[in-house]
Amino acid sequence: MKIHNAIRWTDNLYVFNYRSVLSEPVEYFHAHEGLEVLYIHEATGEYIINNRQFTLQPRTLILVKPFQIHRIKVNAPPDYVRTLLKIKSSVVDSFLAALPQLASALSQFMDHDLPYQLFYLTPKDGNYMENEFSQLYETLTVVQPTLRKEVVTLFLFYFFTYFNSHIYPQQPSPSLTHPPSASTTEFIGTMVKWIDKHYHLSFTVTDMAADLHFSPNYLSKLFKEQMDMTIVEYTNAKRLEEARTLLAVPSLTIEEISKVTGFNYPSYFIAMFKKKYGMTPHRYRMRMK
Repeated sequence: MKIHNAIRWTDNLYVFNYRSVLSEPVEYFHAHEGLEVLYIHEATGEYIINNRQFTLQPRTLILVKPFQIHRIKVNAPPDYVRTLLKIKSSVVDSFLAALPQLASALSQFMDHDLPYQLFYLTPKDGNYMENEFSQLYETLTVVQPTLRKEVVTLFLFYFFTYFNSHIYPQQPSPSLTHPPSASTTEFIGTMVKWIDKHYHLSFTVTDMAADLHFSPNYLSKLFKEQMDMTIVEYTNAKRLEEARTLLAVPSLTIEEISKVTGFNYPSYFIAMFKKKYGMTPHRYRMRMK
């Protein structure tokens, strides 16, 4: 399995990837800034959010809160076809300010735990979503850059209007098992945010525990239980993900990439990269050309 390609924020406001086709297996486990809307056109695999596991199938809609832990594992072949929209908090805030009638519904989702965040859509609802994403793609392709924020805000209006009236009230909750407590979920999110902020530095679990005012053993045990990986494993995965993105910058040497992503020794970075992706960073860079 390989980690997904990192996608850059457009104008530091949003990420929009319409009907991207991935022909190789995909697996990632992370949290990130911004509200995420993920629509599965075609896929087989599994999705984990809040320690709850779901089966992926065509016409699956997933909503992810900012900094919420989630994991996706997709088998390929067949191809994985998705539409992905991530929206920065500043855009969401403008949406709430401009559209107060929908603000309470979106705030409910952002601020409180909903019974479920994954929805298996009917053919009718799926057709509606695909049409809305297609229109957003066409509009963003031709609109002036200064209007993109307004276009995405307008999309949110139509999306949540339809979602609140057609999808959420009528969707039966998928089977869920062993959900963690809200406080545990929030604390795991705090730990992930701390790692995402400090991964480029050399740190220990003791450093992290001191900042978060908990014992190192407690943090290690909780993280392993909820994330199914150690803090070191998550940190290295984050570093490798960023390093793979930086390999597209030809002015950076392998040694420089190693340092800026938190690996103290280039030889260790190269070994970890090869273990994860099956090739050295240099060979990976050559394949990107």
